[in-house]
Amino acid sequence: MRLHRFYVNKPLGEEIVVENVGDTEVEKKLLHQWTNVFRYTSGDEVFLFSSVTPGKDFLYKILSISKQAATLTLVTSSPNIVPTFPLTLVMALVKKDTFETIARQATELGVTHIIPVVATRSEKKNLNFERLSTIVVEACEQSGRGAIPILSDIVSFESLCIPNTESISIIGSLSGESLTKITEKGLFKDLSKEKGLTLWIGPEGGWTAEEENLARVAGILPFLHTTTVLKADTAAIALLSALLALPEANTLA
Repeated sequence: MRLHRFYVNKPLGEEIVVENVGDTEVEKKLLHQWTNVFRYTSGDEVFLFSSVTPGKDFLYKILSISKQAATLTLVTSSPNIVPTFPLTLVMALVKKDTFETIARQATELGVTHIIPVVATRSEKKNLNFERLSTIVVEACEQSGRGAIPILSDIVSFESLCIPNTESISIIGSLSGESLTKITEKGLFKDLSKEKGLTLWIGPEGGWTAEEENLARVAGILPFLHTTTVLKADTAAIALLSALLALPEANTLA
C-alpha cells in the first residue's frame, strides 16, 4: 500500500505529537484526515515533511492516535526534492479557478514564490488565500517537494515593476524574442542558486502596451514562447516548463 505524505509546520525529530489544540490549524486538519478519512490506527506509517526541518522526508510510525492527539516515532528519513534555484512567478489576477490551477501546477513544477499582481485587464481583484494556501500545500505533498512556496499578498503592477538585480526577469509577450534568441544572448548565464529567475504572466487579453513599456523600462525582457494567443493558465505552465528545461537551469541540480 502506498504511504501518504503530509506537511506539518513544526520541527521533526525522533518522536513528535500532533495535537488538536490551540491555534495549530495545520495539525487540526491533519488529525481530522488521519482519524476520519484515512482511519489510521496504531502501527500505521506516514511520511511527514516540514519547512522547519527542510530537505528531508521523515517516515513515522503511529504509536497512538485519537481525535485529540497522535504520537509518532521516527522510523527513518530520506532527502526530498528542493528547488535548485529561486523561481518566482508573477501572475496577473485571473478567474479564481484558473488562478488556483496555476498555483497548483506551478508548485508541482518547482516555483518558490508566487506573487499575484493586479493588471489593467485583470478580471478579479482578490483571492481566497486560505484556500490557495491549502492547494499549494497539497501540491507539495503530492509532488514530493520539501519546501512550501511563498504566497505574497496582491500587489499592483506599477509597484512591482521596478529594476531587480537579484533576479533575471522576463515577461510573456507577443512582441518579445524567442527563448532560443534570448538564450543565445546569454541572458541566463548568471542564473545561480542565489540569483534566480522571475517570470511575469499576464491576464486573459494580455498586458497592455503601457504595462509592457513599464516592464522594458524596469529591465524586464519580453519573451515570446509561441505566436498563438495562449490562455493565462496555458501560458504560465508552458513557459515555466520551457524555462525549467534550459541547460542553465539543469546545471544547478
